Amino acid sequence: MKYSVLTLAIILVAGTACAGWEEPPPGFVLKPGQKMPSMSERLAQIKPVKAGELRLVPTYVSCSVYWGVKGEVEGLRLEYRAVGADSWRTAENPVYFDDAENYRGSILDILEDTAYEARIAAGGRTLASGTFRTWRSDVPIAKTVVIDPKTAAYPIVISDRGTPDGWIRYTTKPGEVLGSDSISNCSIVVVRNASNVVLEGLTVQGGGGNRDSAVFIENSKGVRVRNCEIFGFGHAGRQVFTDNGRGCFFDDPNGNADPSPGRFIDWHAGVMIYPGTEEITVERCYIHDPRGRSNSWYYSHPAGMQGIFVYQSGGSIVLRWNDIVGSDLHRWNDAIEGCENFSADGGLNRDSDVYGNFCIYANDDCVELDGGQQNVRCFRNRFESAFCDVSIQGCMASPVYLYENLFAPCCDEFGQANLCVKTYDFDMCWYAPYAYVRGNWFGESDYEPTLGATSRWDWREDNVFVSNNVPDKVSRRLPARKLPFMLDRGIIKGVKVSGAAASAAETTIIAQSLVPQPFRVRKNLDSDWFTVSPSEGELKVGENVFTVTFHPDRMADRRQWRGAFLVRTPEGLSRCVSVYAEKTDFEQPARPVESARTVYAAPSGSGEINAGKAASTPVEVEFDIPEEGDYWLFIRGKTAWGRSRVRISVDGSEFKPTLLTMWPTHAAWNMLRPDADEYTSSGGFEPFRLNPGLHVLRILPLRGSPATVLGFAASDTPLAFEPR
Repeated sequence: MKYSVLTLAIILVAGTACAGWEEPPPGFVLKPGQKMPSMSERLAQIKPVKAGELRLVPTYVSCSVYWGVKGEVEGLRLEYRAVGADSWRTAENPVYFDDAENYRGSILDILEDTAYEARIAAGGRTLASGTFRTWRSDVPIAKTVVIDPKTAAYPIVISDRGTPDGWIRYTTKPGEVLGSDSISNCSIVVVRNASNVVLEGLTVQGGGGNRDSAVFIENSKGVRVRNCEIFGFGHAGRQVFTDNGRGCFFDDPNGNADPSPGRFIDWHAGVMIYPGTEEITVERCYIHDPRGRSNSWYYSHPAGMQGIFVYQSGGSIVLRWNDIVGSDLHRWNDAIEGCENFSADGGLNRDSDVYGNFCIYANDDCVELDGGQQNVRCFRNRFESAFCDVSIQGCMASPVYLYENLFAPCCDEFGQANLCVKTYDFDMCWYAPYAYVRGNWFGESDYEPTLGATSRWDWREDNVFVSNNVPDKVSRRLPARKLPFMLDRGIIKGVKVSGAAASAAETTIIAQSLVPQPFRVRKNLDSDWFTVSPSEGELKVGENVFTVTFHPDRMADRRQWRGAFLVRTPEGLSRCVSVYAEKTDFEQPARPVESARTVYAAPSGSGEINAGKAASTPVEVEFDIPEEGDYWLFIRGKTAWGRSRVRISVDGSEFKPTLLTMWPTHAAWNMLRPDADEYTSSGGFEPFRLNPGLHVLRILPLRGSPATVLGFAASDTPLAFEPR
């Protein structure tokens, strides 16, 4: 299907202004509760180096560079080399930030566990120099603790303090599971006030939300979570369809129909990294199947489930080679989310890397880097099927680096999409950021980016727009991982399925392996609508064939089916395949629910709504309410090519705008929300209080695609009428 797209261009801002603090424009008025940080508050968050100081902060394959100087230096160069090498290499030029009187930049793509020299040079002179050593993956283990699930008390609290020369490792016996589906009021594993601790090979099920997330880390330095499987966490809750509820999910243990403040479900994560943390690595983990789901922008700003959540860390966070896989039944809000978006030390904060990750099926962002983004680097990931692929909107310190990522076909659960890179200048704090964007593949659009005028952006011509046709040569090698085998493609799409089990469709994936390689195919628990064979074994040297079979008898309740599978090694690295199929004979029922409080009716005339034609006579629907109560109103229809915006009136009330989300291929239901004429609008959820008797809905076109109204419903069961 051709997805509707709200905005096809990437919005970037560009200009000649120096990066750093800016003054608000004339006439700017702060919003209620909005506070402008003072320069002293801002610098306390940024923590600039002093004049003449050179600070080098390495991770595994990158190094942040900070140098203090008053005023820009003409012809400045950042150079580096491995200790003992003869020649120097030139890094990307650091950027001068006049508010902090600092140069900031990054050395990219260097080797693990290697000593380097770095220098700042200009005019043939060395102005500053220093050495650093990158992190090592194979840290020395001084002690291993094997957790026994049968005797463990939850949460398991780890406060051990190892040393850089002797880390403490926690694991379980193979096949054992920590936690259970019944645990939802506490974390399963808590790492608190710890240092140099490794969690390895754990399978974690359960845990609640926020501070009760499955794995919770706070006030700790040097923690590594590697090759773990985390699932079944968070709260499912109850979706609330009122202006107060915003279409979000709420905890409701007492059956209270009125959502209490602070009770809506958000920040429920597989791994929660809380303040007071630094030098944290999450790698080679498979995070999937949360208990709950996140609402779509169809209702309001998404809230709910996250794979990994980083809340105002101390920096030096590395998220690499993780598979964070949602589904249409269990969508992420963000697969990777940050907090304190508009704080100069928010989110991953600084000196952090996000690379080699597979993030898929989010109703908001695949990754939210918002916050400080001071030498935050995001590269060689694959971000797919989200409303927005990556957000750097709150870029409050910078520089941020986005390079060689695949921003693949995008959409939320209802087929709607926005930006592949989301960023706005001057959002809540007046700051002109710097972003380095090169070598990315954008799968949503073939349009050039829209450039504005305030901040400094390094947009390279080697960014490639591939529309919705992502080449196999790209999808097969991203996310980037060092593995001895490669698949012939990373995306299966365009599969048409209809009928019953006898008409099952098949396709194949070919794996070429250089060495014998044990593997196991992994997919989410709710992905039983397709199977992959063989499901485990050993790849032989040369060509290996996987058969993917689709099962129409398990594809009954929606038209679009989206999933993924992983060909995963025992070490936790995988090749990733996303799967898209269409159940072509599915039609959303004309009567999704039968109840005493649900009424159906037909529109007058042809039901045509077309903003391009004169429409003095509205489409009318007369409907008879059997008993007094609260009802939401819905129409069922098709659109010619995209979204339609209409105006509605009930029983002679003022016409108000609303949005229809429909497709040309099949009929879909739409909630009618007065005053919500954009996909991302909030409000308009309050039900209509209707008395018994005859009522009249009138519909006039506003703008957008022509549409045809095929049916109408008034019901107190809104979930049954989502546009599937």
